[in-house]
Amino acid sequence: MTRKTAVITGAGGGMGRAIALKFAQTGIRPLLLGRTEAKLRSVAKEVATRGITAGVHVLDVTDDEAVVAFSAELAPATVDVLVNCAGDWLIATLQDTSNEELDQILRTNLRAPYILSRALLPNLRRSDNASIINIGSLVTAMSVPAVSAYTAAKVGLKGLTGSLAAELRPELIRVVMISPGPADTPMRDAASPGINKSMLVKPDTIAEMVHAVVTLPRGITTSDFVLYSMRWE
Repeated sequence: MTRKTAVITGAGGGMGRAIALKFAQTGIRPLLLGRTEAKLRSVAKEVATRGITAGVHVLDVTDDEAVVAFSAELAPATVDVLVNCAGDWLIATLQDTSNEELDQILRTNLRAPYILSRALLPNLRRSDNASIINIGSLVTAMSVPAVSAYTAAKVGLKGLTGSLAAELRPELIRVVMISPGPADTPMRDAASPGINKSMLVKPDTIAEMVHAVVTLPRGITTSDFVLYSMRWE
């Protein structure tokens, strides 16, 4: 049996790491993408303990040339899953958000998934059960102050997900956004120091849901959904 392959961005920690380990546990080979080689190598070592050799690719998803080079490297290969997990955050009022900060948030959280999905679509089309999973946020379901740039990017990602799902439906390629929040990740720690961890969704839980979606039978999908703790206030 041919082993399935999953490309995971933001795989050096948090949700990306948890998804990679869950996939490896079930026999799916992860290709780890991220900006920090040391973090990716550390995750690859964890993956190896599950009997899988992970691919390590140091890549900034906002670098178009790097994405083109990566897709060229994968040109003859089949990709069964793309998880757009890399993200950036900003807590700032509209008035205090610079154009440069807005551009960075949009490039990372919205433009990068668009470009990478397009670049890897030929590889995904070779799969007999392909999935694109976009990691969203709770802000797509509720309004939160002082995160207007981040919210604009994630709501845009929700729109992209729906449109691409409709576009690829005739090819039976599922496209789903899973919006966890708040999640127990380093990004959340940086954004909300001292937050009560009992109110956060564990990365392992998110990984379980991602795995459940990508292993649905061919031709079966689900609507985008929010994943949150019932303790969240």
